[in-house]
Amino acid sequence: MKLLLIDPPFKSFAGIFSLYFPLGLAYLAGAAKKAGYECSILDMDAAEPKEGSMNFLREYESYNSYITALNDPQHPTWKLMRELVVKQKPDFIGISALTTKFGSVIQTARFCREVLPGVPIIVGGAHASTMPALTAAIPEVDYVLRGESDEALPELLNAIQNRLDLSKIGSLTWKKNGQIVHNPDRPFTQDLDSLALPDRGSLLNPEHYSSEDMGVILTSRGCPFRCSYCFHMWERRVRFRSVESVISEIMEVHKTYGTTQFSLKDDSFTVRRKHVLELCEAFKQLPFKITFNCTTRVDILDDELVAAMKAAGLAQVSVGIESGSAAILKETDKDITHAQILKAAEILNHHGVFWTGYFMIGLPTETEEDILKTVKFLRRARPYYGGLGVYSPFPKTKLFDQGVEMGLLDPNPRLEHFLKTNPKDLFFRDPARRVLHIEHRRFQELSELASKEFHKHNSNLFNLARRGFARRKAYMYDPSLLSRDLGRAIDFLGIKRFFGGER
Repeated sequence: MKLLLIDPPFKSFAGIFSLYFPLGLAYLAGAAKKAGYECSILDMDAAEPKEGSMNFLREYESYNSYITALNDPQHPTWKLMRELVVKQKPDFIGISALTTKFGSVIQTARFCREVLPGVPIIVGGAHASTMPALTAAIPEVDYVLRGESDEALPELLNAIQNRLDLSKIGSLTWKKNGQIVHNPDRPFTQDLDSLALPDRGSLLNPEHYSSEDMGVILTSRGCPFRCSYCFHMWERRVRFRSVESVISEIMEVHKTYGTTQFSLKDDSFTVRRKHVLELCEAFKQLPFKITFNCTTRVDILDDELVAAMKAAGLAQVSVGIESGSAAILKETDKDITHAQILKAAEILNHHGVFWTGYFMIGLPTETEEDILKTVKFLRRARPYYGGLGVYSPFPKTKLFDQGVEMGLLDPNPRLEHFLKTNPKDLFFRDPARRVLHIEHRRFQELSELASKEFHKHNSNLFNLARRGFARRKAYMYDPSLLSRDLGRAIDFLGIKRFFGGER
């Protein structure tokens, strides 16, 4: 029996370059194969050669093309998807659902049912976990898996295949006599080493991924912190893989794909200091050199830890700064201070580690003064790269509930809403009213101002040179990454036309 897992098209529709591969689906492919099922992964953003911009200055406007493509059944990408789905001849179809691209999930289910009417369709992922009833309301969707599905998916496939009792499958949402039924949640797997490793070999079109794309790894699952904009699916608990398990995966990926640049996608990589130091020692003992990047927090970094990570191959760190306003920073429940941010910046800069600071504007109670403080704080913190996003509310978060209470957000949008609404506006009752204290036109002006300031900072030749220098080892180990990064830098600087990219 064959399972086809699909990551719906999204970034390719919006003209945004897609990095990496769908790690969650690769974990599920590994679990399905371990249970005896044949499995393939169709990542639609990599079904054709990867193209797109890394310049996010006009990200909001770029989603207009996403909405257009979403509603065009004859779009070449949808035609290609239908052809590839039929070609795979699956007995089951699984679709990954994220909130931002839920419209694409709806259409993917519709087109799959259109070409393979008798094949059961299963949906999982973050959006399926936060809004399972809405997900199950898609007429073509038969089953919804909530939360972690490494063990639930093979159990569900077996139950469908052998007509077993579906009520016994934990974390399953399904339809019985026309009614949506939510089975009780199943406990998380405590021993992560017992789970199958991600099966990258299940990916279709492997030639469209770079060696770096294949280097996405988790060394833990979960996050203990309480940020108000996050959905705490893991119940603020963290489970860790053994060092031996992580090293085994790195060895396998390097052997198969030649990967030397790894991206550790733990929610907060340095949350357990001992775990990080043990991994760093193991990295140094590998029979080949690697570099890696990670995401963490400014309050769980220190000089000794950064030194150990750099000695083990650390190339880049991402941290959340969020806001230059102390009042707004407090509303994020991140439990950090600007003093801690500046201290972490000092440590990272001292060690010459390329680091990214992520900021956001547009929280419900933000004022014009708050936004201007965020722009000013970018100049104080001086990250190698500053990422700026306009706040997007997600269900089952503290800020989302507050937005509903304030009358800004609609917690119950209809399915068709996701097919015609910009992904940045999905839950707003009125996209022209995102914040309480700033008139919409002025908010747009401030967003434009902030975006330009961040772009000017990021496209500064000194910062671009710092980034290139920080990745020098990755280029040494895999020269193809240098040409890809140079192309992205040319696009980012907006000088592509001088190199024949625009006519």
